[in-house]
Amino acid sequence: MRAAIYTRVSTEEQAVHGYSLAEQRKACSERATELGAAEIIQFADEGVSGAALDRPGLTALREAVDSGMVNTVILRDPDRLSRRLSHQLLLSEEFEKAGVQLEFLDFEWKTTPEGRLFYSIKGAIAEYEREKIRERVTRGKLQKARQGGIPVNFDVYGYRYNPATGKVSLDEEEAAVVRKMFQWFISEDIGISRIASRLNEMQIPTRRRAGQWHRQVVRQVLVNPVFKGDWKYGKKDWHTGLSRSPESVITIPVPAIIDQTTWEMTQDKMHSIQRFSSKKGKHKYLLTGLLTCADCGNTMGGSYIRWWGKAARRYTCRRSGSASPNKGCSPSKAILADLLEGAIWSQVKLLLWDPVAVAREVAAKLPRRSDFQREVESINRRLSKLEKGKMALVDALAMGLLELDEQTEARLADLKRSVERLNDRKGELEALLAGAGDLSTEMNELYERAVSLLTRLDEMEFEDKRALVRAMVSQINVAGRHKKGEATKSMEGIAVSVYIKAEEPGPIPGHTNVSRQILS
Repeated sequence: MRAAIYTRVSTEEQAVHGYSLAEQRKACSERATELGAAEIIQFADEGVSGAALDRPGLTALREAVDSGMVNTVILRDPDRLSRRLSHQLLLSEEFEKAGVQLEFLDFEWKTTPEGRLFYSIKGAIAEYEREKIRERVTRGKLQKARQGGIPVNFDVYGYRYNPATGKVSLDEEEAAVVRKMFQWFISEDIGISRIASRLNEMQIPTRRRAGQWHRQVVRQVLVNPVFKGDWKYGKKDWHTGLSRSPESVITIPVPAIIDQTTWEMTQDKMHSIQRFSSKKGKHKYLLTGLLTCADCGNTMGGSYIRWWGKAARRYTCRRSGSASPNKGCSPSKAILADLLEGAIWSQVKLLLWDPVAVAREVAAKLPRRSDFQREVESINRRLSKLEKGKMALVDALAMGLLELDEQTEARLADLKRSVERLNDRKGELEALLAGAGDLSTEMNELYERAVSLLTRLDEMEFEDKRALVRAMVSQINVAGRHKKGEATKSMEGIAVSVYIKAEEPGPIPGHTNVSRQILS
């Protein structure tokens, strides 16, 4: 017997109740040995709440159960499995369907109606206690926020928070940086990425004193109302996880770093940038997310840029300093999208051009004559059983063992309806069998349809083409660059290696072992 033990403890439980993974692991291992386990596999989640199903240890346990690696799962208590009754019931049903036995140390698990009822009651009580504690804590935080206090840890660039006093004060050095960011944005013709680059060029440290400023961090600063003195608390409803209405959000005053006028000018410029961006034509890129530059290691994204005097869709590995520490190839590399996409799409079509294989794949997924015949035989057996049941009821009525009451009449009516439904389905199957041709005729029709489909691949919508490429290709490596003067004519100077997804996993799951170089 192979047993799995699952242990879990949240930080709060370990601190308040003295639970520990080591204690659970020892007790569960001893029970596994008592049950005669020849192999024990351990799964654990430390410092993780039991309210969520998405836990690394639990996910690994479920995968092991699904793959048939274990026969028994041992836990200290149902609460270790989950704090939610609905999750407990879902997991226990999942394990039972896989033929895995649940064993609890502090709870007697019985697969009887009474055992399931007690299991459900215990789970409901545990969930109720948890929700009650959470409700009380949340209510206390909201009350503190309404009184102008800071109910949680306040960690915002430009400020310092003293948990002992609950007071927020300005960090003058960081606050000066925040003021510069707002001022640069509204007074100079620069965007968010340029502000991030300037901060990095000036070697201004981040809050953590490590790493670089990134455009997303700068954007979060420019749209956060805390810097004008309004800190928002309770933006999410903890019951549902949804955003609360603006009037329900509590605004707590904190020291302002910028004035109201600066804030409004910043938001106006931010909205105008968004409107301008929304009006620009959107260019589509077939290979987005698949390209990697073999020379610098960066991913290659689509960009509509001017190169050697001509503006066009291109793929480039260049990055701004604010977006990535690796700025990409120098001098810059930009591959024409039309040429690269055309080359890859041609190869995808060549890989797909096998009408016989396509027809066989479709045929393998279609129901066969034998499937119809087996279902007809199954229906005949069920009709025979129903007929026997009907005759047994009639005989019992004739012998006076039953009375023709409402219950008996309802039973006879159910039998009649079941027979009618089965006969209808039997008629449908017999019609399918009568109209079905032989295998060779069927394959000829499928082959003709496959040829028709494959010859019209170029007529597919863009989104369908992109989905097809992503279904077949896992990665594309691009080396080299266009030669000057040949940028719009050929792929000379560029080598492309394509990794095709395979059914049999190689060193990388789901990918072939070697690349296929299609251009050079």
